[in-house]
Amino acid sequence: MDTELTDDEHLRALAALEAVVENNDDALAVLAAAPGERPLPALLAAYGQHTLHRILISAFGIDATTDYDKTGRLVAEINSDPMARIVFLLTDALHNQAELAGDDPATAKRIARSILLAINAFTDADNHDALTLLRALRNEILQVD
Repeated sequence: MDTELTDDEHLRALAALEAVVENNDDALAVLAAAPGERPLPALLAAYGQHTLHRILISAFGIDATTDYDKTGRLVAEINSDPMARIVFLLTDALHNQAELAGDDPATAKRIARSILLAINAFTDADNHDALTLLRALRNEILQVD
């Protein structure tokens, strides 16, 4: 499972998530039909894994200033936490679903909904809040040089 994402892939995944929040199937179909790009279901599964792992890391208090020993202890806590294990199971299931889907936009939409529900479980964001969060994540990518 390749979860490394380019900035362009981050932006494409965020656009797909926004399309799902806005129930814009036309925009989702355009994003799914991007020639030469990773199939949208696979991209969303990778993006979901990246984002949910990032949320877990943040929830457990790991950041760039955390020292090596404390990071090791916190990673061990993450790996033994039942909720974290559910996140790992979810991301694995998303990858399996994407692998079977090819470039099916309907499956991409289902995967995107699962990602949004998982993000919502951690943030209590409704659709309006989800759009605000997705736009903030997009702006974060655009500011990186």
